[in-house]
Amino acid sequence: MPDQDPVTPTPAPAAASAAPAAPAPSAMPSFPHADEASKWKDIEPDHLAWRRALVERQLRQERLDQWTGYGFRLLEYAIVVGFGVAFVWLGFYAVDHKASGQAAPLIGGGMAGLVSAVLAVRNRRN
Repeated sequence: MPDQDPVTPTPAPAAASAAPAAPAPSAMPSFPHADEASKWKDIEPDHLAWRRALVERQLRQERLDQWTGYGFRLLEYAIVVGFGVAFVWLGFYAVDHKASGQAAPLIGGGMAGLVSAVLAVRNRRN
């Protein structure tokens, strides 16, 4: 008999589960299998058409949400690029009019704020 600490029990071998893992719950209602569909068709003839319309409506809504997300992301990029161009133009304008000393804090602060806003949004998403 091997020496064993009486306080720590020996780990039991992990039993392999015969049942497959349950799928993650989905917000999208699934379309029924053939045998279930035939039962529903006997009970309510219009149920399958209603369920199909529901699934198609949800898919259409998801696609619309994705396109809206792409639009807002494009708008964010356009705003950042627009502010960047405005700060560069302001810098050139200040240098041309020999007022770079007065404009340097404005341009530096604006660029720092723009970079911090971009980083805050990027870190919030991830």
